[in-house]
Amino acid sequence: PVRTMDDLRREAQPQGGAGTGTFVSPTPNPFAGGQPAPQQGGNFTTAGGYTPVVDQATMGGVGSDSVFIDCCGETVPVNQLSIWQAPIAMCCPCCIGDPCSSNRREWYLAQMQTFIGIITIVQVIFFIIEVALSGWVGVLDVPSDVLAQMGGKVAPLIAAGEYWRLVTPIMLHAGIFHLLVNCFVQCMFGIQLEREWKAPRIATIYLVAGIYGNVLSVLFAPQALSIGCSGAIFGLFGAQVAYITGMWRLLGDLQKKMLMLSFSLSFLFIGLFSFSVGVDMSAHLGGFLAGMVMGMGYFAHQWPEGHWWNLYGAVVAFSTVGLTIFLSVIYMWHNTDLGYSDSY
Repeated sequence: PVRTMDDLRREAQPQGGAGTGTFVSPTPNPFAGGQPAPQQGGNFTTAGGYTPVVDQATMGGVGSDSVFIDCCGETVPVNQLSIWQAPIAMCCPCCIGDPCSSNRREWYLAQMQTFIGIITIVQVIFFIIEVALSGWVGVLDVPSDVLAQMGGKVAPLIAAGEYWRLVTPIMLHAGIFHLLVNCFVQCMFGIQLEREWKAPRIATIYLVAGIYGNVLSVLFAPQALSIGCSGAIFGLFGAQVAYITGMWRLLGDLQKKMLMLSFSLSFLFIGLFSFSVGVDMSAHLGGFLAGMVMGMGYFAHQWPEGHWWNLYGAVVAFSTVGLTIFLSVIYMWHNTDLGYSDSY
């Protein structure tokens, strides 16, 4: 069985120390209650994306006995994970240990109050409405006319001025499996990032990347009816790539190895998912690019001091994303190449 940091902390209490063995106690589990311990080093990270926090950068190259993974509310030392558990901890951290422990029940409740948790609930509500409009057949495959009625990406209607259709597809899904896959990925990946980057930043990246993905879908796949939040999810992944790029020079060898494992699994998933039949590659690519550029803007301060990107990166990044969306919207207006006609 996996011994969590809460177990280790309880074992350390009789000696009055902050930890036992050869490792240094990290910041306590933020969802397990109690007061944070003094920062004594430690090397705390998150599963479902393995994004290093500031404390990791300052530690440099540390041993595996000092690296901890937050597996959905349970803090687990990496050296307790088997060769099979390590990739599972990256993709489905709730599968490590008891999925219904007291810490995790508190963690699940806390996640429902995050931006990612709230927007996931909203997407589930939208799907229930889709099914109500289409009947039980819509559980597995929502009819196209219902998706169009609910606000799916329809290029001719967007060219006619219904620009709200660049936003509403983020809330819609084509069936129960489409919904479950997207919700699982964004919760496992996005919630961990939100803990580190905070809700306003995550919400901005998520929504702008989703819109940007739909913009590219209109321009490069105008014939397709597109729905789903995949572009927004890809935006979060792109932002993480930008974040890691800025942090890379500060990380130790073990952190880099863990990151390479995480990215390999992520790219494998992305490759399998993006090239499936019926997937809108334009939306995925647009979301990823927008997220990466915005991430480079948000984390421009991580670049070396005095570097031009450290000084001007935020302005360049946000201006690039905003200007390209603005010019694209102007290009769409009554554009017959997108299927617009006077009948609209």
